[in-house]
Amino acid sequence: MADLCAYLANCLVAGHTMTRNANSLSRDTIEFNCGRLLLVLKQDAEVVSGDLEKLKGRFCETSKVVVRDVAAEDVPTVLKVVDRLCWLLSFAGLSRVLCYRYEYPDGSGLGTHHTVFGVADYFRPTFDIRDGQVVKSFVEQTYPNFVRLEQSRKLNVVIDYFLQAERQNQPTECRLIFTLVLLENLKYTYAHAKPISFVDGHFIKPNGERYSFKELLKMMFREVDMRPDLSSAVSLRNEIIHSGLSQEPHHQQWAMYEKIHDLLREYILRLLDFHGTYLVYSSDSNAQAAV
Repeated sequence: MADLCAYLANCLVAGHTMTRNANSLSRDTIEFNCGRLLLVLKQDAEVVSGDLEKLKGRFCETSKVVVRDVAAEDVPTVLKVVDRLCWLLSFAGLSRVLCYRYEYPDGSGLGTHHTVFGVADYFRPTFDIRDGQVVKSFVEQTYPNFVRLEQSRKLNVVIDYFLQAERQNQPTECRLIFTLVLLENLKYTYAHAKPISFVDGHFIKPNGERYSFKELLKMMFREVDMRPDLSSAVSLRNEIIHSGLSQEPHHQQWAMYEKIHDLLREYILRLLDFHGTYLVYSSDSNAQAAV
């Protein structure tokens, strides 16, 4: 058996383990236990000690992930685990982490290059991604539930909506649209997973009446012990769906976006069964909350 090496882009995390490079030490390594595999991620020196502002908006080759002693027939399975790691790292930092090539065996020059699209970003991340231990804990806690729910709850779509909403220079109204569509998506996959009867484009109660959007959202949030006030979000959703825009001034739109983002961030963490502290978006990621 041989080692497999995957190359990642746009991953701005720092490590939790020191390695010696020439005459210096660098905190550039994180070991992730994902299922039965150990994935060793090593970061580029520019990411560990450089200015992240200079990386924003660029496609950045940032990381290598090595998995040791992989049988040839297991390569597709290992690459699937690497792909899941990329999605979790993308959610942790709200930067689109991508696997753009791999080598197997490592160092042989054999493997595949992928055509990918995405750039690095660093703005109000979900966690302090400059603390490798925090990132390691998040990934290892949530990986089992990510595997369990990735198909039924379309988790790659969920995380991609977050990333689309957070793209640089995105108009606030577009950010709102992405998060409101994400609420619709989560409601839809929740109801199908229960399962709730779906007839002629509507989810139906046992008595034959239709569930409203707000009713399904309340059920979805209650399942993870959340009871948010959804009135303003539902009103905004109805306004944008029916007119294509909001009449609210920009500062109110931005406040609503922050509120919905906080709501969705907490929901995803609870859904993935994460326990610990994370950064609150509406505080400019300067305050922490716990789940």
